Amino acid sequence: MSRHYVRLQPDWLLRGWLDMPTAAVNHKNGKVKKLDKRQFYVLQSCDGKTNFNSFAFLPIHLEILKQFIHDGIVHECIENEELESCQHYRYSNTPFIKTVQWCVTGHCNLNCLHCFMESPSGKYGELSFDAMAKLIEQFEEANVVSVVLTGGEPFLRRDIMDLISLLRKKRIHIEHILTNGLLVTDKHLSKLKELGISPSFQISFDGVGSHDYMRGTNGIEQNVIKSIERIQKAGFHVVVSTSIDKKSVDSLGATYELMKQIGARSWRISIPQETGNWKDTKTALSLDDLSQKLHEIWMRWDNDERPFAIQLGGFFSSGAKNNNKDKISIKKAKFTPDSVDCQTCKEQSYLLPDGILLPCAGYVDTILEKTMPSLLEKRLINVWRDSNLHDIANLTKQDILNKNQECAQCDLFGECGSGCRASALVETGDIMGKDPITCAIWKNGHRHQFEYSKNK
Repeated sequence: MSRHYVRLQPDWLLRGWLDMPTAAVNHKNGKVKKLDKRQFYVLQSCDGKTNFNSFAFLPIHLEILKQFIHDGIVHECIENEELESCQHYRYSNTPFIKTVQWCVTGHCNLNCLHCFMESPSGKYGELSFDAMAKLIEQFEEANVVSVVLTGGEPFLRRDIMDLISLLRKKRIHIEHILTNGLLVTDKHLSKLKELGISPSFQISFDGVGSHDYMRGTNGIEQNVIKSIERIQKAGFHVVVSTSIDKKSVDSLGATYELMKQIGARSWRISIPQETGNWKDTKTALSLDDLSQKLHEIWMRWDNDERPFAIQLGGFFSSGAKNNNKDKISIKKAKFTPDSVDCQTCKEQSYLLPDGILLPCAGYVDTILEKTMPSLLEKRLINVWRDSNLHDIANLTKQDILNKNQECAQCDLFGECGSGCRASALVETGDIMGKDPITCAIWKNGHRHQFEYSKNK
């Protein structure tokens, strides 16, 4: 009988957590495939040493193996083509952690009016490379799948590529890099390619003729546009993120045309949250004005056959008409009392430059921040299963309804789900209250005007 050996493809790792004991993780693209017992048995045997032509494998196992070969997760090999040590199964005694959004610095080269991090003041500082490396060790210990790098401005760190190289060495996927674009060089882009990684870039651009105003810095608008085009030309996916207020909102039409001109693949428009530098602002848009202006953009985008993926605040999001892979991952859900309050907070977290771990960016500069754990004092594997952060991440919609009779009796609960906890905290001071912004979007009919489309 001939012998048959198979091994995991180099991009795949075997991992497990308390609530997902067996999984396959692709460290190049961040995909996670939950495995049942049979699938795990087969993949664990794909070690280049185990002969699949033996009585240890039943026909059902060989069918599973055939599918894994078809899916590109494993490949046939010669005997003793060993796995890398990092590919072997590693279990973390903590719930599943998909992503850490990591603020690698609290400093920035701009002076943005709406910076919730208050980066112009350097409020949150910056850790040394050695301290950052110890945090990466915690990510590895907890089997963190992906990180999103942000700041402040991440490319202000002279050691940013060293951090990225270390994450790559630890087989932690780099999903996105959030930047103002001004400090990203061709050398950075070449190094990313050399490392074999291709994160998307989210670049802040606050509108034609209004970018310099929102960013508090003169003379940078054209440089940011050139940076977007250059990064796209290098083959990286760019998401353009635009924040607007009363003074800048009329630039949306010209900015929309620019997005078409430069071949943007994704455009996100939002209003700043009233935290950090944006507290007590006098130029915030009313919900009615915001809805009207975003609906005008939506109509142009729809009439133009949906040329790129778009996200319009909390009103609407969709991919380009003929490109499903570019869809922004916000789906219209039907909530029930048993639903997890926030699926993002359930699997992701937000790490400040000083080591404080938050459920998400929405909690920066809120009263909750001071109650959150520090990864300089406690390990991620511990705080992820036992801390105030864990309690928030595991809230259900029923927990919210128990504290909020108005939402419990509302016919629109299935659509709005009581909104966002961070928004509720910022707007009302009560994390368990309703989110008045989401409530108004649904009750006042703003959301429904985005539902009709000639392109459906």
